[in-house]
Amino acid sequence: MLSGVDTTYPSLGQRVRAARDRAFVGREEEQALFRAALNNDRSFAILFVHGPGGIGKSALLRRFAAEAEAAGRPVVTVDCHTVDPSPSAFEAEAAPALTAAGAVLLVDTFERCQGLEGWLREGFLPRVPVGTLVVIAGRNPPDLRWQADPGWAEVLRVMRLRALAPR
Repeated sequence: MLSGVDTTYPSLGQRVRAARDRAFVGREEEQALFRAALNNDRSFAILFVHGPGGIGKSALLRRFAAEAEAAGRPVVTVDCHTVDPSPSAFEAEAAPALTAAGAVLLVDTFERCQGLEGWLREGFLPRVPVGTLVVIAGRNPPDLRWQADPGWAEVLRVMRLRALAPR
């Protein structure tokens, strides 16, 4: 320690990430599923995570981002809390996922952009390159049209987050 300064972490961001890592517990099943997809398990290309507010969706997406970065995959994050819910604004944020090979597109707080769901399904996602992994997280489950269409049903995995066990 120099002059009372903790030099354990080179940056404040690294200190914040380390604290988040220490605080993150559970979700082993969800992480294992995501890791399998990162390692080219092609059983799905889109993971739709949903659950009530405060259940840990954003924390899980941060964990997924760290896993993807550690695997050398480019990460593109769209936080619908801060993006205008319009196709042009969403696409401006998500555009790198259309060109970065092996990108991981993480969409958080999707309930704020729920009106874009049809456009996302029919207009944006069909242009995403094969090998891109998309994770959409929001309070609401996906529209039934995802699963009613055999094409989308084949590439979609839906995961409902539940409360963590007391342990």
